Amino acid sequence: MKITRRQFLKGAVAAGVVAGVPGFLRPKMAHAFHQSPGIPLFGTALRGVGPGGIPVAIPGFFPAPVTGVTHYQMLIKQFDDPGVCPTLGPTALWGFVPTNALGIKPFGPQKPAHLGGIIVAQKGKPIQITFHNLLFVNKPLIPVDTTIPGANQAINRTAIHFHGGLVPWISDGGPFDWFDPYGHHGLSFLNNQVLNPFALPGAAEYYYPMNQSARFGWYHDHAFGITRTNAYAGIASGLLIRDTFEGNLRNQGLPNYIELGGNEIPLVIQDKIFVGPDIGTQDSTWSGLVQSAASRPGSLWYAHEYEPNPAGRWDYGPVVNPNGNYITPLPNPSVIAEFFGDTMLVNGTVFPQVNVQARRYRLRFLNACNARFLNLQFYVADTTAPNTNGITLDADGNPTNAPAHLDPTGVDSRNVLQIGTEGGFLAYPVKVPTSGPVVLDSTTGIPLSSSLLLSPAERPDVIVDFRRYSGQSIILYNDAQAPFPGGDDRNDYFPQAPGVNNPVNATTLPGFGPNTRVLMRFNVGGGSDTTAFTIDETTILTGGIDPLPIPLGVPDLPPGAIVRTLTLNEDFDAYGRLIQLLGNDQPTGADPVTGFPTYGRAYTDAATETVTAGSTEVWEIYNTTADVHPMHFHLVNVQVINRQPFNIDARVPFGNFTDVPVPAPKDEWGWKETVKMYPGTVTRIHMTFNLAPIVDHHGKKITTKAIGKFQLPITNGQPPVSPRTGGNEFVWHCHILEHEEHDMMRPLVVM
Repeated sequence: MKITRRQFLKGAVAAGVVAGVPGFLRPKMAHAFHQSPGIPLFGTALRGVGPGGIPVAIPGFFPAPVTGVTHYQMLIKQFDDPGVCPTLGPTALWGFVPTNALGIKPFGPQKPAHLGGIIVAQKGKPIQITFHNLLFVNKPLIPVDTTIPGANQAINRTAIHFHGGLVPWISDGGPFDWFDPYGHHGLSFLNNQVLNPFALPGAAEYYYPMNQSARFGWYHDHAFGITRTNAYAGIASGLLIRDTFEGNLRNQGLPNYIELGGNEIPLVIQDKIFVGPDIGTQDSTWSGLVQSAASRPGSLWYAHEYEPNPAGRWDYGPVVNPNGNYITPLPNPSVIAEFFGDTMLVNGTVFPQVNVQARRYRLRFLNACNARFLNLQFYVADTTAPNTNGITLDADGNPTNAPAHLDPTGVDSRNVLQIGTEGGFLAYPVKVPTSGPVVLDSTTGIPLSSSLLLSPAERPDVIVDFRRYSGQSIILYNDAQAPFPGGDDRNDYFPQAPGVNNPVNATTLPGFGPNTRVLMRFNVGGGSDTTAFTIDETTILTGGIDPLPIPLGVPDLPPGAIVRTLTLNEDFDAYGRLIQLLGNDQPTGADPVTGFPTYGRAYTDAATETVTAGSTEVWEIYNTTADVHPMHFHLVNVQVINRQPFNIDARVPFGNFTDVPVPAPKDEWGWKETVKMYPGTVTRIHMTFNLAPIVDHHGKKITTKAIGKFQLPITNGQPPVSPRTGGNEFVWHCHILEHEEHDMMRPLVVM
């Protein structure tokens, strides 16, 4: 790969060639990362969905205000969850607690759990949710860096974003849509003035039309300046949409729905770090920063010091005065470039195991990590004593286990069958290997091969067949580099891993964490599955999604397309910390080291992505950084057209292509709302900016009249525009949460 801008800056600074700055000094290494104590693998049971597991929300008795649609009540509060990491103790979390939950008597006692609040909805049946912020706390669970935009406000603000939802802007939960327990609101908050004029202080009303095809959605916090810490603390849950097309696929062997007792398993994957009993010696500043609940063994830990290179994890910029001293010391707590945990959770528990039958299953994955990519693989567990990891590595660090043959089509092959993405079904199912690392093209940087490769927020929908493995176990394994694709061995945890320069691995006992490669274990029992299964790579699934505007496998842009050129950029902030930025093709300045034009803009700068409602555009997005960025688009789902490498070293990158366009791969032959964008590559996507109307329970567009000062009117299904931007206010951003917050996010305003 050609040298990247980050590598160039790193080399220039280390060599002391910062123009006009004599005597450049290197900072001392900050010991920022605390490792979780040894946690046994497969010591917890995978949490199911429903009573006794992850709480499922059910609607209340009364219809929603203003719209009359199905209405939910959801609390946002702090609670202890003893089941996340039982060997250490209860985990203090922030999260959703439904007032009515499946299996709980109305108004009965609740048992909050991590990821609680799952909603199962039907296409075409809108819902409305009243969220009650009950975070009456003086300190956050995770330290907040008030030096980044938006974070110098109340620490207990929340804004709820239905990720991938086609919703009115007032219910999109953008950064300025925040609300706190005391009735204070962000600059764009009109939720209650439009949807619930008599809402209580601390409450916020959100309306979701549900006019989308079947998919696995989720909703999570998006408050300005604290998204990464709020989401990490637990403010996230799932939202499944069902429709008739999906239901009919069960006649072809699609496993039945989880809510009907079928073999469907949502699998939400996260990486965390846990506080241990020696937190005082591991991180002496932690207990003074947060309240006591966050300092107990078993609670979450998050990196709060910026750790500069050359000895640390991240580059550090030339922010020095003429005397060679740093202008401003790095703050603590400080935002970090990316967060990678050392312990894997699935469905809210550490390294779980689950008993499955020798049948076909539908696995609904969600990568809910802050920054970690996942290359998911399935291997037959090695039970040879004393191998308690389930995985044996060769001298190169690759598994020697037999790859699992999980192809559900009847072909004995080491594949799974992927049928969908986060945007719903694929046009056709595609077979994805169950084993193998990511192999990148040395010219384009685009993967030549991989297993199930998930960036943060991506959600593949796959079918597996366990019938060949009755009496055996299957390990779910990950070997994606972190950060991706360059990697840093200090983020790769596996006991005694050969060839990995991570000192923690040398002291980790077999069968225990820290471990980021072994995620969970499926224990396959008996049973038989004689159900006819007629879904394969030739099955046409386009009937379950909106029509795709671009022919599949064709890299050409549609004739007459309106093309908007945008950029992904990396720089240093005022403290010298790495910062990621979005921009367009208009320079905003010049790099002080290279003299090259810079293109990045802050989120709070005036909107440049302003579009007309109902219009269609092609966005070509140049990634000038060293990382793969999972770009997420509010309001719209997109179709990936192609990717094309460009000369990343060019003074002006636009049009300096080094190869021909590569069409979207088959696992992207459908709608997407989170798209991987590779270094030195322009990614072209097609999108139409349709606004979602507010309709009642009969599907009729709502028009309301103002009730004095209490309500703003809805006109023909559309709410008033944002007082902050003068339009329908959305955003587009990187879903590496540390990038999004610092400051890789820009407004998307629809007029």
